[in-house]
Amino acid sequence: MNKEESLQFVQERLRHQHGSPLDRELSLVPRQRVTRRVAMELDGGSTHVFDCVDDTVKVHCASGSVWITHDGDPKDVILGADECYCAEREDAMRVSALQPCVLEIEFEDEVTAH
Repeated sequence: MNKEESLQFVQERLRHQHGSPLDRELSLVPRQRVTRRVAMELDGGSTHVFDCVDDTVKVHCASGSVWITHDGDPKDVILGADECYCAEREDAMRVSALQPCVLEIEFEDEVTAH
C-alpha cells in the first residue's frame, strides 16, 4: 500500500468503528476485534485529519517528528522518534508531519468476513 492508500484504509476502518450505536446495541453476537497497526511515511509539512477516533487509537512516531491536536482542544502534542500518543478525545485528530516521518497508527477494529 502506498501512503495515500494507507491513510484511506485507516480512515475507513475508524469510520466503520463509529457506525450507528444502534447497530452495535442490537447485535446479538459480540463482534470479534483485532488490533491493527498501519505504518506509513509522511512528507514534511503534510497534514491528515482522522475524523473518527476513539481511545483505542495510538500514534507511534518511529522516526522524524509529528504534531497532533484534536479539534476544539487547546492541548498540542509533539512526538519525536520512538514516542507514542494515545487519543484522549473523540473529536477529529489532526496529524501534521513537522519533518519527514514514519508513523504507525494502531487501533482496534472489528473482524469482517469477506
